[in-house]
Amino acid sequence: MHTHIRNLLLLSVAGASFLGAANNVFAQQPQYQPQVQSDPGWRRDAPQTVYEHDGWQRFEAPPPRYEIVPQSPRSGYAWQNGYWLQRHRDEPRWVRGYWVAVAAQPVVVVPPPPVQYQRPKIERISADALFRFDQSSLDQMLPTGRAQLAVIAKRLAASRYARVEVRGYTDRLGADSYNLNLSIRRATTVKDVLVSYGIPADRIKAVGLGSQEPVTQCSDRLPQETLIRCLLPNRRVEIATFSMQ
Repeated sequence: MHTHIRNLLLLSVAGASFLGAANNVFAQQPQYQPQVQSDPGWRRDAPQTVYEHDGWQRFEAPPPRYEIVPQSPRSGYAWQNGYWLQRHRDEPRWVRGYWVAVAAQPVVVVPPPPVQYQRPKIERISADALFRFDQSSLDQMLPTGRAQLAVIAKRLAASRYARVEVRGYTDRLGADSYNLNLSIRRATTVKDVLVSYGIPADRIKAVGLGSQEPVTQCSDRLPQETLIRCLLPNRRVEIATFSMQ
């Protein structure tokens, strides 16, 4: 009796194992998808005529076939589904799906449009109002010039601007290298004053241009004192404010 019960239990376990293995096999079968010819073929002497098109006769395609459709795409190729093909009076045959090379589409990279700034607002301060002759440091700045910079800093703090450029200029008297260095030092000092009034340093650029871009032209035949007074507009500091678009 016990032997019979044990045999029955063994048969039950073996049957369950076989059914589980069978289920795994069926579960692992590839997924098939129908690939049917999208447009029935054309030939001149189809046995069963449906339509005529320029002397060609249309045949009815046999029932669809099932093929494995590739799941992962192949770079540079497109998958062509299988289709039915019949030539003359031959039996229709199934053409299996296959990869077709496709022409690579050129990739057009459109660069982002450049940042457009409006024409800057220029404010000129006479260098003689900022510094005495041949002076450029912060402790040498005149009270009149410092007061003008305070007004400009207040206006900047209340406005929307992209950046500020401080440009230092000199007249043409003296050596070019000396004038260039003097204009750089004065522009840098003006920038430091604006930063001290709360303008972010990373939005201000100080440049020295020496005797470039003169505002006025004076004759060298003038007396020295008259020539110095005539060239006064060229000795200046400009504050160029670029607004946001």
